[in-house]
Amino acid sequence: MLKIFSTFDVNENTMNRLYFIFLPVLIFWFASCEREDISSNPSLKLKFSRDTVMFDTVFTTIGSSTRYFKVYNKNSNDLRISSIELAGGNSSNYRINIDGVPANRVDNVTIRKNDSLFVFVEVYVDPNNQNSPLVVADSIVFTTNGNVQDVKLVAWGQDVNLINSKTLSSDTVLTPNKPHLVYGYCFIKPNVELKIQAGTKLYFHNNAHLIVAGTLKIEGEYGNLVTFDGDRRETFYRDKAGQWGGIWLSAGSKNNQIRWAEIKNAINGVIVDTCVTTDAPTLKISNTKIENMSSVGLYARGSKIEADNCLFSNASQISVALTIGGSYKFYHCTIANYWGQYISRKGSALLLNNYYLYQKVKDGPILVEPRNLEQASFYNCIIYGSQDLELEIDNSYKGQLVSASMNYNFDHCILKVPNDYNISDPAKFLNVTKDNPKFKDPWSLNFQLDTLSPAKDKGLLIYSIQYPIDLKNISHLLDANPDLGAYERKE
Repeated sequence: MLKIFSTFDVNENTMNRLYFIFLPVLIFWFASCEREDISSNPSLKLKFSRDTVMFDTVFTTIGSSTRYFKVYNKNSNDLRISSIELAGGNSSNYRINIDGVPANRVDNVTIRKNDSLFVFVEVYVDPNNQNSPLVVADSIVFTTNGNVQDVKLVAWGQDVNLINSKTLSSDTVLTPNKPHLVYGYCFIKPNVELKIQAGTKLYFHNNAHLIVAGTLKIEGEYGNLVTFDGDRRETFYRDKAGQWGGIWLSAGSKNNQIRWAEIKNAINGVIVDTCVTTDAPTLKISNTKIENMSSVGLYARGSKIEADNCLFSNASQISVALTIGGSYKFYHCTIANYWGQYISRKGSALLLNNYYLYQKVKDGPILVEPRNLEQASFYNCIIYGSQDLELEIDNSYKGQLVSASMNYNFDHCILKVPNDYNISDPAKFLNVTKDNPKFKDPWSLNFQLDTLSPAKDKGLLIYSIQYPIDLKNISHLLDANPDLGAYERKE
């Protein structure tokens, strides 16, 4: 008779043998099936080995270069990354590989606590394509528990002359054959001249500066300007202030000249430090636009400047700040401020100041150092903006007048001051009105004069004879009476 054994028929010895045989297997199985401890807490975030992946390779043909970074989960819980993707998608110049998976997007990537993963990045740029962007920028976006984080990608093609934290020790000429990209700084040593030819374009990376201890000669022409701007060429950044540091003519710099230039979207447009020459201006600037700064447009500190037919417009603080005394002459200039980005404006369109504050020792008393404002003259100019008072005269501290001269005058000008502001002193205000100059569209940075502008035909001819060409290359001498400001109205 055939006997069929069930599991209940197995004796105790057999059970013990089976127990010892399968116990290690069961332990291994349970260990391999360890429960995931994935947290959905939005306060837990990823960490990255770098916040920007930069490609500084100069490509000679269609080519690629590879970089990588690491993504860390330094939390005490596992995290699930909902998505990792290139912001530019399939149209991006970049390709990514996420822990061995080549794709422009991957979803639901688990990263264990105290673990990491690699992301490899390649960029493809055609330097022979004239329509390719100067700076190839994108980002990799990580979404985790509702948090959106990104790592920026930046690359430059061969059509850029890269100036990377460079010091110029001998006279140098920048030509317009290729754009010039400044990363970090470009420093011109004392007694060294940097000449920039007409048509040259200079782009500056975040916080990059042009620092001049020697001499700067910008030789632009009408229709062939020398331009200074940030290196982000996307449409979004076209009018974003604060993208780069600015131009600094440091103390000791002399005989600087700027003609037919456009300087925009920096922190400070041009800083001009203490004058060291008595027979020549620290800076002569003509037919130039300095606009859209996150701090100050033209920032003079005890220097000597002559400006004609220039536009200084839109800054979060002051369009033109003439501080710590000095000597200044402005002819046919428009100084305007209609700042409306990001934050409210803190200062006026024009500031005049004749002192500075300092401390001899840390936490010591604040001391006032007087500095004579020898001259601040404005001829055939417009000083206007969106605030009631666009002229600040700063010659006192804590209610006490500073013991330094404060010589300023406005001759044939429009000046934005309140109705009760006294402009009757002919030594300071000669043929000055408070009329709205009626710019065409100041909120869009168009400061040309409208048809009914009261600035038309109100200038004094002798100043226009000295400086006859406006910002549009139109003569102020078209009729017997020139217009005020940097733009002549041509009917």
